[in-house]
Amino acid sequence: MRITKKISLYIIISAVVIQSIIISYNNFTGFINIQSVGEFFIRLLMGSLFASIASFYLIYFNFMMIDSLDRKYNWKEKFLVRSVVELLGTIFIALSGGIFITLIVNSINEYDSPLYWILFTNGTIAIVINIIIVVVIEGVNSFIRSQKALIAAEKLEKENLEIRLETLKNQLNPHFLFNSLNVLTSLIESDSKKATDFVDEFSSIYRYTLEVIDKRVMPLRDEIEFAKSYLYLQSIRFQDAVKTELNIDNDKMDYFVPPLAVQTLLENAFKHNKASIETPLIIKIFSKGDYLVITNNYQPKAKSDSSHGVGLENLKRRYEYICGESPTFILRDNEFKAVIPLIAAE
Repeated sequence: MRITKKISLYIIISAVVIQSIIISYNNFTGFINIQSVGEFFIRLLMGSLFASIASFYLIYFNFMMIDSLDRKYNWKEKFLVRSVVELLGTIFIALSGGIFITLIVNSINEYDSPLYWILFTNGTIAIVINIIIVVVIEGVNSFIRSQKALIAAEKLEKENLEIRLETLKNQLNPHFLFNSLNVLTSLIESDSKKATDFVDEFSSIYRYTLEVIDKRVMPLRDEIEFAKSYLYLQSIRFQDAVKTELNIDNDKMDYFVPPLAVQTLLENAFKHNKASIETPLIIKIFSKGDYLVITNNYQPKAKSDSSHGVGLENLKRRYEYICGESPTFILRDNEFKAVIPLIAAE
């Protein structure tokens, strides 16, 4: 935080108003005897000046202290340490400011009472006032943080809904649907048993898509089973033009990934690469540490797809929303590699 022009104006106005009240009250009670309007304004000017200096001093160093403590001692994680350090800092700032202002005023117009008593009194008053100031600053900070967090949460939720809708639209891909129906038509004529299996896998894909679209994450085990169904349909269509290898550590199956993450990467491979008997599309899926790696040989289609990269960007945004860590996509030596984080159970 910093002292803005608005805060500075509030400090000066508050100092003038408070000094006016104090001087008027002291004159009314007989503590001081003001002889003229000029004397009143002189006292008001001097009082407001020193009050403003003291206020700027306290607020400036309080801001510095709180900013520093926010970086070192988070309230949630180190509440006790933060409380003690902040209280000691508040007292130190108040005493140093109170003593400094008192000595300056005493050098201009010496107090009637003993200086040590004035220092003690002003120091105590400064401590009480500064504790109130720090409490107010922390309260305002807390309110601002909560408002920012609320706005950020609403924004993220809105973005997440948009991402889910975009994901659903991508999964209900008309090209995949039409290609699958064409394959099914030919299977019905040539192999009714395989056609039945094809329909079962085809329906399971869309059923799974609709079931998980509102989920935050899904177990890798479920995503891999879904990917197998998707690859089965593609193997019927492409036959020997597609080869797949699956090698995932069993203990990683209980980790989580965003819904349809694996299928998004598989679909990306089929969408942007050629596949033929002579140059088959080779897809490998394996685990490496706390990551899932999906690779395919890069043999791009002659006609580029206008939606290139949309699915990958969508996947990045979903990961950032869920865990703050992004997947990486690397194209090197005629190989495309996608590395996505595996999210541990909380």
